[in-house]
Amino acid sequence: MSSPCCATATALLVVLSGCAFPVSATPPQPIAILTQASGAHLDEAAASPGLSVFEGERLQTDAGGKASLRFGDSSLALVGNSDATLMRIAAGVHVDLSSGTLRFFAAEAQVVEVHAEGAMIRSQTGQSTDATVSIVQPKVLQIDAHRGSLNFIYRQEFRMLPAGQIYRIYLDSPEGPETETSPGAQIGGAASKVTYYILGAGAAGAIAWATYSAIHAGNAPISPAKP
Repeated sequence: MSSPCCATATALLVVLSGCAFPVSATPPQPIAILTQASGAHLDEAAASPGLSVFEGERLQTDAGGKASLRFGDSSLALVGNSDATLMRIAAGVHVDLSSGTLRFFAAEAQVVEVHAEGAMIRSQTGQSTDATVSIVQPKVLQIDAHRGSLNFIYRQEFRMLPAGQIYRIYLDSPEGPETETSPGAQIGGAASKVTYYILGAGAAGAIAWATYSAIHAGNAPISPAKP
């Protein structure tokens, strides 16, 4: 005859065997760490250096604000009036850029891809890459390939953007600057819905574009009248 203690132990064992104990989930790992933040917000909170950035979090900067992040040997930086969300991808980071300007440095073994206005700008593996992506206005991008070539994808179109150039890219719009007066060379075909203009290298290209924009906006400085 079993003792009351044995009966109680047996009943407890039966109850426990029917219970499913939750297995502790692995805590989420941050994608990046903020290394600099001024006038910046991470989701709804004020951003500050040292904060971890997790997948799906939104990083915004005010006018005059700035923020920079590091992941592995690579880094990202936002200037003022920028809005970006980070996602994890194999061997790197995906950035949804909603507005403003993002500069990124991708190490050889890591990938940075930027989704802006429906287009994808992606660093190439096997090379270090330094590039800036700006949303100038809806469906207009400016890409500065400081170092390392970039892959550009928009819908069914793929193009490699060589390093050392500044590109002004019009998406779905034939209303780009006139080819004959543009400060750069047009590299889009008539059948293409994407028009590319090479503005030049570095600061020279930016100055050329500013000059062109001023002239065609009717704001060009007036030359002194000849005697």
